Amino acid sequence: MTLSRFDACGEGMPFPRPSIPRTRWPALCVLLSLLSLFSLLGGSAARAVDVGPGVAQPSAPAPPARVPLIVRVTGLRNDTGRVAVALFASAEAFPDQKRALAGQLARIQKGQASVTFPAVLPGRYAVAVLHDENQNSKMDFNFLGMPLEGYGFSNDASAPFGPPSFDAAAFRLLPRPSTVTIEARYLF
Repeated sequence: MTLSRFDACGEGMPFPRPSIPRTRWPALCVLLSLLSLFSLLGGSAARAVDVGPGVAQPSAPAPPARVPLIVRVTGLRNDTGRVAVALFASAEAFPDQKRALAGQLARIQKGQASVTFPAVLPGRYAVAVLHDENQNSKMDFNFLGMPLEGYGFSNDASAPFGPPSFDAAAFRLLPRPSTVTIEARYLF
Protein backbone atom coordinates (compact mmCIF):
# COMPACT_ATOMS: atom_id res chain seq x y z
CA MET A 1 0.00 0.00 0.00
CA THR A 2 1.43 3.39 -1.00
CA LEU A 3 0.91 6.29 1.36
CA SER A 4 0.14 9.69 -0.04
CA ARG A 5 1.33 12.91 1.58
CA PHE A 6 -1.99 13.19 3.36
CA ASP A 7 -1.92 9.64 4.67
CA ALA A 8 1.52 10.19 6.22
CA CYS A 9 0.24 13.33 7.94
CA GLY A 10 -2.83 11.74 9.47
CA GLU A 11 -5.56 12.28 6.85
CA GLY A 12 -7.91 9.32 6.85
CA MET A 13 -6.22 7.70 9.84
CA PRO A 14 -8.42 6.02 12.46
CA PHE A 15 -7.11 8.28 15.25
CA PRO A 16 -7.84 11.98 15.69
CA ARG A 17 -5.33 14.60 14.60
CA PRO A 18 -3.51 16.41 17.48
CA SER A 19 -4.90 19.79 18.50
CA ILE A 20 -2.45 21.87 16.45
CA PRO A 21 -3.75 24.82 14.46
CA ARG A 22 -4.46 23.80 10.85
CA THR A 23 -1.98 26.41 9.56
CA ARG A 24 0.90 24.67 11.38
CA TRP A 25 -0.04 21.11 10.46
CA PRO A 26 1.82 21.00 7.07
CA ALA A 27 5.05 22.28 8.69
CA LEU A 28 4.78 19.70 11.46
CA CYS A 29 4.24 16.96 8.88
CA VAL A 30 7.37 18.02 7.02
CA LEU A 31 9.36 18.12 10.28
CA LEU A 32 8.14 14.69 11.36
CA SER A 33 8.90 13.25 7.91
CA LEU A 34 12.44 14.68 8.00
CA LEU A 35 13.04 13.38 11.52
CA SER A 36 11.86 9.92 10.45
CA LEU A 37 14.15 10.02 7.43
CA PHE A 38 17.17 11.09 9.50
CA SER A 39 16.40 8.44 12.11
CA LEU A 40 16.49 5.80 9.38
CA LEU A 41 19.81 7.20 8.09
CA GLY A 42 21.59 7.01 11.40
CA GLY A 43 19.64 9.05 13.90
CA SER A 44 21.93 12.06 13.92
CA ALA A 45 19.08 14.52 13.44
CA ALA A 46 17.14 13.05 16.36
CA ARG A 47 20.06 13.81 18.70
CA ALA A 48 20.18 17.42 17.55
CA VAL A 49 16.60 18.21 18.66
CA ASP A 50 16.42 20.71 21.52
CA VAL A 51 14.64 19.01 24.40
CA GLY A 52 14.61 22.01 26.67
CA PRO A 53 16.55 23.45 29.55
CA GLY A 54 17.97 21.20 32.24
CA VAL A 55 18.21 18.15 30.00
CA ALA A 56 21.68 16.92 29.21
CA GLN A 57 22.52 17.12 25.52
CA PRO A 58 24.98 14.73 23.89
CA SER A 59 28.05 16.69 22.92
CA ALA A 60 30.67 16.21 20.27
CA PRO A 61 33.81 14.51 21.51
CA ALA A 62 36.40 16.96 22.77
CA PRO A 63 39.43 17.40 20.54
CA PRO A 64 42.55 15.67 21.83
CA ALA A 65 44.42 17.75 24.37
CA ARG A 66 47.73 19.22 23.29
CA VAL A 67 50.63 18.49 25.60
CA PRO A 68 54.10 19.93 26.11
CA LEU A 69 57.06 18.03 24.68
CA ILE A 70 60.48 18.81 26.15
CA VAL A 71 63.56 17.83 24.13
CA ARG A 72 66.82 17.69 26.11
CA VAL A 73 70.11 17.43 24.26
CA THR A 74 73.09 16.14 26.23
CA GLY A 75 76.70 15.32 25.41
CA LEU A 76 77.42 18.53 23.51
CA ARG A 77 81.21 18.89 23.28
CA ASN A 78 81.24 22.64 23.92
CA ASP A 79 78.98 25.63 24.49
CA THR A 80 79.84 27.20 21.13
CA GLY A 81 77.03 27.92 18.69
CA ARG A 82 73.48 26.69 19.19
CA VAL A 83 71.39 23.56 18.91
CA ALA A 84 68.69 23.26 16.24
CA VAL A 85 65.84 20.92 17.21
CA ALA A 86 63.32 19.76 14.59
CA LEU A 87 60.10 17.84 15.29
CA PHE A 88 58.72 15.60 12.54
CA ALA A 89 55.32 13.94 12.20
CA SER A 90 55.90 11.88 9.04
CA ALA A 91 58.45 9.73 7.24
CA GLU A 92 58.05 11.86 4.11
CA ALA A 93 59.41 14.96 5.87
CA PHE A 94 62.07 13.32 8.07
CA PRO A 95 64.84 14.54 8.48
CA ASP A 96 64.54 17.57 6.15
CA GLN A 97 64.47 20.52 8.58
CA LYS A 98 62.56 22.63 6.02
CA ARG A 99 59.69 20.12 6.20
CA ALA A 100 59.63 19.77 9.99
CA LEU A 101 56.36 20.15 11.85
CA ALA A 102 58.11 22.53 14.25
CA GLY A 103 61.60 23.68 15.02
CA GLN A 104 63.44 25.67 17.66
CA LEU A 105 66.93 26.91 18.43
CA ALA A 106 68.47 26.53 21.88
CA ARG A 107 71.42 28.00 23.71
CA ILE A 108 73.98 25.60 25.08
CA GLN A 109 74.92 25.68 28.75
CA LYS A 110 77.42 23.26 30.29
CA GLY A 111 77.17 20.87 27.35
CA GLN A 112 73.37 20.68 27.41
CA ALA A 113 70.43 22.34 25.69
CA SER A 114 66.68 22.10 26.05
CA VAL A 115 63.62 23.24 24.10
CA THR A 116 59.92 22.92 24.79
CA PHE A 117 57.27 22.47 22.14
CA PRO A 118 54.35 23.74 24.26
CA ALA A 119 51.31 22.30 22.49
CA VAL A 120 51.76 19.06 20.56
CA LEU A 121 48.94 16.65 19.77
CA PRO A 122 49.52 13.10 21.01
CA GLY A 123 50.79 10.92 18.17
CA ARG A 124 53.87 9.50 16.51
CA TYR A 125 56.89 11.78 16.07
CA ALA A 126 60.64 11.82 15.52
CA VAL A 127 63.18 14.46 16.54
CA ALA A 128 66.46 15.42 14.87
CA VAL A 129 69.03 17.75 16.45
CA LEU A 130 72.09 19.55 15.11
CA HIS A 131 74.87 21.21 17.12
CA ASP A 132 75.40 24.15 14.78
CA GLU A 133 78.79 25.23 16.15
CA ASN A 134 79.49 27.84 13.47
CA GLN A 135 75.86 29.07 13.39
CA ASN A 136 75.49 28.82 9.62
CA SER A 137 72.09 27.08 9.96
CA LYS A 138 73.18 23.87 8.20
CA MET A 139 75.17 20.75 8.89
CA ASP A 140 78.75 20.95 7.67
CA PHE A 141 80.46 17.94 6.05
CA ASN A 142 84.06 17.03 5.23
CA PHE A 143 85.25 16.13 1.72
CA LEU A 144 84.07 12.53 2.23
CA GLY A 145 80.56 13.67 3.16
CA MET A 146 80.89 12.90 6.85
CA PRO A 147 79.36 15.33 9.39
CA LEU A 148 81.74 17.77 11.06
CA GLU A 149 79.17 18.92 13.64
CA GLY A 150 77.24 17.07 16.31
CA TYR A 151 73.87 15.52 15.56
CA GLY A 152 71.36 13.18 17.14
CA PHE A 153 67.95 11.58 16.78
CA SER A 154 65.16 10.48 19.08
CA ASN A 155 65.38 6.86 20.27
CA ASP A 156 69.16 7.29 19.94
CA ALA A 157 68.60 6.03 16.38
CA SER A 158 71.83 5.02 14.70
CA ALA A 159 73.06 6.89 11.61
CA PRO A 160 76.26 5.16 10.36
CA PHE A 161 75.79 5.90 6.63
CA GLY A 162 73.18 8.67 6.60
CA PRO A 163 70.15 9.60 8.64
CA PRO A 164 68.09 6.83 10.22
CA SER A 165 64.60 6.02 9.02
CA PHE A 166 61.60 7.77 10.57
CA ASP A 167 60.52 4.43 12.04
CA ALA A 168 63.89 3.99 13.79
CA ALA A 169 63.66 7.44 15.38
CA ALA A 170 59.89 7.53 15.99
CA PHE A 171 58.30 7.56 19.43
CA ARG A 172 54.71 7.76 20.61
CA LEU A 173 53.77 10.99 22.38
CA LEU A 174 51.13 10.14 24.96
CA PRO A 175 48.46 12.59 26.18
CA ARG A 176 50.63 13.85 29.03
CA PRO A 177 53.69 16.12 29.28
CA SER A 178 56.73 14.20 28.02
CA THR A 179 60.51 14.53 27.76
CA VAL A 180 62.78 13.10 25.08
CA THR A 181 66.53 13.04 25.76
CA ILE A 182 68.95 12.93 22.84
CA GLU A 183 72.71 12.35 23.15
CA ALA A 184 74.72 14.36 20.64
CA ARG A 185 77.14 12.36 18.47
CA TYR A 186 80.36 13.53 16.87
CA LEU A 187 82.43 11.69 14.29
CA PHE A 188 85.45 14.02 14.56
